[in-house]
Amino acid sequence: MSSVIHARAWWLFLRFAQREVTNRFAGSLLGGVWAFVHPVALLVIYTFVFTTVFKVRAVGDGTTPFVVFLALALWPWMAFSEAVMRASASVVANGALVKKIPFAHELVVYAAVAASFAVQLAGYVLVLAVVAFGGHALHAGGLPLVLFALAALATLATGLGLLLGAVHVFVRDLEQGLGHALMLLFYLSPILYSAAMLPEWLQGAMLLNPVAVLLEAARAALLQGRALPTAAELAAGAFCVAVLVLGRFVFRRLSPHFEEAL
Repeated sequence: MSSVIHARAWWLFLRFAQREVTNRFAGSLLGGVWAFVHPVALLVIYTFVFTTVFKVRAVGDGTTPFVVFLALALWPWMAFSEAVMRASASVVANGALVKKIPFAHELVVYAAVAASFAVQLAGYVLVLAVVAFGGHALHAGGLPLVLFALAALATLATGLGLLLGAVHVFVRDLEQGLGHALMLLFYLSPILYSAAMLPEWLQGAMLLNPVAVLLEAARAALLQGRALPTAAELAAGAFCVAVLVLGRFVFRRLSPHFEEAL
């Protein structure tokens, strides 16, 4: 009996994830191409501003072109931020289903996170290929650390999605504030700059930001070939798991009351 329930849950998860992807591009002429247009546009804008206006040529070790430095962290950030935004709104967005059909409500959150990471990471793979073919060496030996960082970011996004998605059902203002919070987190994370450029005391404070730690880890893995996480990166991963546990607890406590509020 339990295997039948698990099979049904997996089927629903896959259907929700598929619908997340197809609905995102429904009615557009270019379809899934738009998933690459937005990050590429951001990459071009930031590259123009920092290399043309502020005259930044190389970052990090002094030999990494800014466009490469930025691209290695921008796509993981886009996957994380989009997953949090979509997961936080997923229960409300699927309100009609939640009220009419009995199913595990957290599946819509998992599907939103999975779809966001799948779409953005497809673009990430393409960008890495372009960077490699463009002549800039990337270290395949760092892939284990990249996968660790991405898995931790997905775990954190899922935990935040569960927590915020449950609260969003009862507090609709949350969606408005979340966008500003993610923008602040973007600038507090070393995406446009290297953590090494900051004063030492601020570098220490940045260790408290798990997103910053994980983005730096993914970038260092590809540029330097580092394969194993440091103690700080393991601590960031543990924090992500803790947020997931908290998010699931809060979601399951509030889930029985969703129908009343939707």
